[in-house]
Amino acid sequence: MNKIKIDMQLNAKDIWLFSMYHSNRGFLLIFNVLFTVVMYYYMITSWNKIDTPRKIMFVLLANMFLIIQPAMLYLKSAKQARSEAIRVGLSLEMNDEGIVVSSKGESIDFKWESGFRSRIVPGIIIIYVDAVRGYLLPDRYTKENKEKIVAVLKEKTRVSLL
Repeated sequence: MNKIKIDMQLNAKDIWLFSMYHSNRGFLLIFNVLFTVVMYYYMITSWNKIDTPRKIMFVLLANMFLIIQPAMLYLKSAKQARSEAIRVGLSLEMNDEGIVVSSKGESIDFKWESGFRSRIVPGIIIIYVDAVRGYLLPDRYTKENKEKIVAVLKEKTRVSLL
């Protein structure tokens, strides 16, 4: 395999996409959708019967997962994007042995034998090198090499597609 090197600098949108993905998957997504639908249904059917404080509460609850949560995650992502570690950027290189991540003159090697996981979601590829660490590859950095990167990840990691 030829090595694939990607120099990137994440922004708030990249981190937000990752946060939204993790906040709204599996059972959480089902709960969020059901909760929102039930709240809207109850709010619409009982609007004329409830007082103003409850109307406000229902509007807030009905929009919790539709507007409030994404807005809060974006604010958190924007704050993370302003941190020094993210602003400096990083370089990710895939080669025959594994992945090398470097930033600010320091690098760390992850061998393919470690059993990576990766997820390919719309707009971003997520490579998990262990239970708590993952690296994001936004589409704007992988456009010309995306098929090659996906092929390598399918060969070397456990891939989940969304």
